[in-house]
Amino acid sequence: MTVRITVAEDPPLRRIRVEGRLTAVEVGELDEVVGLDAGAVCLELSNLRSADAPALAALRRLRAAGAAIEGASPHLAWQIEEDEP
Repeated sequence: MTVRITVAEDPPLRRIRVEGRLTAVEVGELDEVVGLDAGAVCLELSNLRSADAPALAALRRLRAAGAAIEGASPHLAWQIEEDEP
């Protein structure tokens, strides 16, 4: 297992903690946990060590759909903010 995804209900938000290394393999699982309303989600990334290109694209897409992102390292935050190649 490269990543651990855990969910904590913190009304009105659902906090989703992503820990480890997020890869394309786990993007579907992350999307399933987020569900249809990304605007009601806060992604806690303080223990996310790395993300490959498809995972970064998924994080960008979720942010654009309204998900809040907290705790990302400066380098990871920069990668999420940068435009897709």
